[in-house]
Amino acid sequence: MKKITTLLLLIFLSTAPMWSQGRFGIKGGLNFNSLKDVSENIDDTWKNQTGYHLGLTYQAKIPFLGLGFQPELLFERQKTQNSINQSLYLDYLTLPVNIQIGLDLLLFRPFVMFSPYISYAVGKGDMLSGQDWDSINRFDYGYGLGAGVDIWKLQVSGKYIWGLGKLQDATSQPINGDTFKNAKMEGFQLSVAWMF
Repeated sequence: MKKITTLLLLIFLSTAPMWSQGRFGIKGGLNFNSLKDVSENIDDTWKNQTGYHLGLTYQAKIPFLGLGFQPELLFERQKTQNSINQSLYLDYLTLPVNIQIGLDLLLFRPFVMFSPYISYAVGKGDMLSGQDWDSINRFDYGYGLGAGVDIWKLQVSGKYIWGLGKLQDATSQPINGDTFKNAKMEGFQLSVAWMF
């Protein structure tokens, strides 16, 4: 065990200078979100609506291991609509950390990623516009799985995101007659980043 710990420590120390060679970037793209587990009512089938995200990113990687870390700070609008054309949206400040495993090739770097995240709601609208924040969980968390490619200073990526936080807690009042106590947001996110 001591040998493994020593080896990991040596690898970390020998690659520490590479972490300072990270790069900042700006990132934006589209979200395609829907609500899951809203209620048992057949009318509460929520479908994808298009939202957006925009923010800052920082990528640090260890080239010979193919490992990269890319924390981000994003403003996100997540929208969804049900089968009777009622819609809602939430605006979040989101902090994902993309853990990437990729191949450093000559002109580009394809990668896969695992992305845990936490979010804090800062805005709401449509069905939620008249609701007090006391009846809505402002914190959300979850994870995403996806893939992408770095081409020079351009990064294109896509991931599917599963929210684990519920829209309402067990003591909240219904919203427009609907109960969102088990509702979770999920969907696909397509992004483009320009790195400096």
